[in-house]
Amino acid sequence: MFNKSATIISLYKPMLNPIQKLLSKITRKKESKYQASLMMATHALYLLIYQNGEKKPIYAKSLEKQEEHSWNESIKAILDNEYLASARLNIVLPGSEYQMLIVDRPEVEEQELLNALRYSAVEYVSGNLEDIVVEYFDIPVQPSGQKKVNLIAANRTFIQDLLKLTLPKCNELQRITVDELAYLDLFREDHDASMLVVHQPKEELLMQIVKDGQIYFFRRIRGYLKLDTFAELEISHGAADGLSLEIQRSLDYFESQLHQPPVKRIYVAVQSPHQALLIDKIGENFSLPVLPLKNRLADELPEDSDNQGYFPAIGAVQELLHTIEQNELTPRQGEKLHEA
Repeated sequence: MFNKSATIISLYKPMLNPIQKLLSKITRKKESKYQASLMMATHALYLLIYQNGEKKPIYAKSLEKQEEHSWNESIKAILDNEYLASARLNIVLPGSEYQMLIVDRPEVEEQELLNALRYSAVEYVSGNLEDIVVEYFDIPVQPSGQKKVNLIAANRTFIQDLLKLTLPKCNELQRITVDELAYLDLFREDHDASMLVVHQPKEELLMQIVKDGQIYFFRRIRGYLKLDTFAELEISHGAADGLSLEIQRSLDYFESQLHQPPVKRIYVAVQSPHQALLIDKIGENFSLPVLPLKNRLADELPEDSDNQGYFPAIGAVQELLHTIEQNELTPRQGEKLHEA
């Protein structure tokens, strides 16, 4: 139904959608001993669990999603873990279950904006209004004369099934998000702008610029669906230069249209044996550093894996840790899910 996924509990503002209303009725069973995240990519699922106060995960698991298996089967399999019963969980939705796009901001009061966006979403996404839940977050800087907002529309049935599967397994479900925002969580404290060029197998390449805990720019680049399978020859003779051109266009937009200081560094994450070559070739076209994203995350990665599928999962966990630091935890009252 959808080409992408959704932030159902936004880190930018209070949760305003039907899923939040449901979550608000769920009681925490006890204080959480662990912080966990579940990243769902099109090709695989990734689970990370951290003990409070520790940088390295105490548990990491990846599970390749078989095409013949439903999402429900894969989710059940990866959530079969004893730590989760004492864990607070964030979830990153698979790209097939949401769309994230920039739309015109309706001329309504702030408290009416989400509802107005929900009704206007039918202009931008496929499917019926009853089949989606929506969330939005603001764009920090816009070109002159524009008034846009970032809209996320998610498959309602998928979200409801996901809640039914995950809530009995974890101590507390904190947030459901998308990988664009999960990657942002990795750069929450950075005041300089960074560009991210990241790719998950079987998905379009994501390019975004982040600064001061906000997304200033994002786009999905077509033509790189199988970037992780490109051979050395393809990278050296066309792919790296093509990507460099897309990067330069994005940098130009950021500086000339948004009037922002230049990006300080470019981070690349591609699940490919030739990632180092790709980074080197892109780096030849720019004067700023082009770096592997995994270098920034070395302390938080599992001991025996640098699989870049874990990267947004690390971001989702860091959002949990930030919430603890900011003393933003609030107890939830009411009935359990099956009583809601």
